[in-house]
Formats: sequence, structure tokens, C-alpha cells
Amino acid sequence: MNRSLLVLVSIAGLAAALAFQAGPARGADEPWKPSEPGPWAVDWKLGGLISESAFSNNWAKGDKGTFSWVLNTELNADRQFSKTFNWSNYARVAYGQTGQQVADPDHPGRNVWESPSKTTDQILAESTGRFTLGAFVDPFIGVRAESQFEDESSPFGTLQFNPVRLTESAGMARVFHKTEFAETVSRLGFGARQTFGKEFINEGESIRRFSTNDGGIEWLTTVDEPLTKSRNLEYNGRLLVFAPLFYSQSGALDEFDAAAIAADPGREEVGNFWQVPDVDFQNEFVAKVTKLINVNLLVHMIYDKYDANTNVSGEADLDKQVPLVDGAIRKGAQWRQTLAIGLTYQIF
Repeated sequence: MNRSLLVLVSIAGLAAALAFQAGPARGADEPWKPSEPGPWAVDWKLGGLISESAFSNNWAKGDKGTFSWVLNTELNADRQFSKTFNWSNYARVAYGQTGQQVADPDHPGRNVWESPSKTTDQILAESTGRFTLGAFVDPFIGVRAESQFEDESSPFGTLQFNPVRLTESAGMARVFHKTEFAETVSRLGFGARQTFGKEFINEGESIRRFSTNDGGIEWLTTVDEPLTKSRNLEYNGRLLVFAPLFYSQSGALDEFDAAAIAADPGREEVGNFWQVPDVDFQNEFVAKVTKLINVNLLVHMIYDKYDANTNVSGEADLDKQVPLVDGAIRKGAQWRQTLAIGLTYQIF
């Protein structure tokens, strides 16, 4: 977790630096002015990238060809409905696959293309209502939905749109900086999460549906700032920290601990792992080469010590519970980094 703490400090420092560089939302001696109602401000982008390489069957150096593609779309829609209410919406959908040449087991000396596997898969939609009352912070209410197109974590097959997680939150938000092209917002409040999942049972012969829920303190900071005056280089950051206070399957985990330790006294207790805060930290740098061509660098870190989308109570057999629980534990941070050049089209 030490590495994750360093990441938290880094993003907090970056957000503060960007906000300071751009100037505070309101000076100490500047009177508050209510936001004026106006039309929707919409920013909608479509993007895609593709890369390909292939080698002949007699290529002496042993290289293998690859083929990859990614499509994504991102939407921001914000409107000040009245002087005291702002409604903002954000959505991102991305999917991509990669295929590789492999040796043909039936014809030695020949290469064939294996079935592509996914490398990018994200569905995210968020809506936030903020009451702009002119105080140091603004009350807010929000809802967020997250999922993916394909869940390939099971050896028995693929599950579509699994899991689906809904989060309702309420609390206080602070806009540190906002212009036509930039915004830095942080909010703190209480969040309630419901996760709806599916899992294979009987070695993949049938599917069981289940749900879990938890709640706790949620902190979300988003930074969208141009790094140059020409806006040819932009930074988009998103830090989400969720500290659970309750979990619907905590009792099932305690029962699992008792049974697992009785069978293996040297086994570590995992019943309190769900209490460790979850961290989701995304950093994206976008360099605009031309109006349509961008270079994107994405660094994404997730720290989730225990995956709350785990149906421990669904299995009564300890031999099945042990690999299920062990598969839900990740003591280290998960990292994803991509560097790509592709086409981006600005719809609005």
C-alpha cells in the first residue's frame, strides 16, 4: 500500500499545483457571484486506433505478428439550470482487442492468427447535481454506473455486462477552478454501492445471479486542465477513494475465516480485508498532433485489496470457497499503462 500512498500524494499535489497555477475559484476579497443559467455545454469525442504487423512463415528472427484496435467515446454534458443548481454528466465507453500470430499445431512451420483477446473494456456513466449556493462548498447528490462488455475471469466462459455496479452518493463539493476549457473539482461524502453479478456454477453448466452492497466514505477529485496555452497538451486526472464502513457479506467472510483456519491453522485471516479503502486513480495526457490525430498516454492504478463483487455466501463447500476468496484478494496495486496514437473526432 506504500506505493499507493505515494500515488495519492502525487495526485493531490498535482491537483493543487494546477489549481494554484490557474488561480482560485474566488479571491479572498472578491464577492461571490451566482452562476448564470445557460444552455447545455456539451463535449463529445469519438476516438480509435489500430496497429498491425505480420511476418512470413519463414521469418528467421522468430517474431510474431500482432493486430490491435481500440474504439472509445467520451461525453461531457454540463448545464447551469438556475443560479442555485448545476447538473453535470459524464460517460465513457471503450473497447479494444489484440490478436497475435502463433505456430499452427497442425502444420509445423506455418503461422496462424489466434482468436483476439480484449485489452480495453470500460463502461462508465455518472451524473451529479450540485447546489451552487455560494458557500465554501456546495451540497451535491450523484449516481454512477460501471460495468464492462465482457467478463472473461471465469475458466468456464464469458459473461456479458458483468458485474454492474451502481453508486449513489451525497455530500459536499468544492470547485477549485473552472473555465471554458478547464475544471478542477473535489467532493467528499457518503456513498452506497450495489453490485449485481453473475457467476458460473456446476462447472459452467448454469449461471447464478447474486448481489452485494456496501457503503462508506467517498472522495472523488477530477482535474481537466490544459498544460499549454495552445491547449495542444492536456491532462485529465481522476482519483476515487472509497472507504467501506459496512459490507453485506462481512458475516459470510467471518464464517469462512473460522472454517478455513480450522482446516489450515496457518492460514491468514481475511475477514477484515473488505475494510481497506479502494483506490482508483487514472492519469491521461493527450497531445494533439493535428486536429484529428492525438497521442495518448494513460496510466491507471487500482488498489482493491478485496473484491466486493465476490459471492462468498453462494458456496457452501469450503473447497470451492477457498479459491473463490483467494482470487478476490489482491494485496498489491494493479497497474495499466497504454501509449497510443490514433484518431479523435470532436462531435461537439
